[in-house]
Amino acid sequence: IIAGLFYCHSGHAVEVTWLKTDWPPHQITSGVYQEQGTFDLLQKQIVTLLPQITHQVQIVNLQRMEQAFLQTSKNVCSFGSIFTDKRAVSRWYSKSVAVLPGLAVHFRSGTELDQHPALQANGSVDVRKLAQDIQLTGAYQPNRFYPPSVLDATTYANFIPHEFTSQVNAAALLVSKRVDYVIEYPERMTFYLQQNNSAKTIQTLAVADASPYVESFITCNKSPEAPQIIEWINAALVAVWQTAEYKQA
Repeated sequence: IIAGLFYCHSGHAVEVTWLKTDWPPHQITSGVYQEQGTFDLLQKQIVTLLPQITHQVQIVNLQRMEQAFLQTSKNVCSFGSIFTDKRAVSRWYSKSVAVLPGLAVHFRSGTELDQHPALQANGSVDVRKLAQDIQLTGAYQPNRFYPPSVLDATTYANFIPHEFTSQVNAAALLVSKRVDYVIEYPERMTFYLQQNNSAKTIQTLAVADASPYVESFITCNKSPEAPQIIEWINAALVAVWQTAEYKQA
């Protein structure tokens, strides 16, 4: 009934473009596991429960995704966004979709990083101190939300921005010894390392000032129709939570 009232009031069918980026193991846009990521499977369930919406999918990189949320002429939504005050200016957030491990530093075992001064007493790593070591090269993916220590580290020339893709990802950079350490989420590194059986050679430690866990949400831009779209998405999420498929995803 609500969907019908909204359709009549607006005078046109509601259209949503779902923005996706290559983000294994949650969104996988190519390869043998294409469309089999955790958010890929959840999105299929959500879309099925929203027949009042015309759904389209567009694959973009992180930079274009951030830009797309700044416009309000068409409805765009995406899975897997972390809440920040800056993003909340241009986005509506759904109910929480997932709770995931926080950001981490990954490096090869048996290197000088095992005893580096950047290692803290609690087992975490001060990324700022790592970047100050000109003998080391680190990598991070730009256009993400990062804690202050990582943002400070980006001002150093030996801490380089790199677009992580399925082909050239954080794990591949480490294993090939192109860099000494990378900043990446643990579940992403685990997925990539399993692809080349290198998990035992990589050590993972938390970023010192990063939250140990992050909540992930569906977000939509602040178009005129977005508040209603978010309401529908929240209702669909509640329905999906009751299914066995959601627990498996």
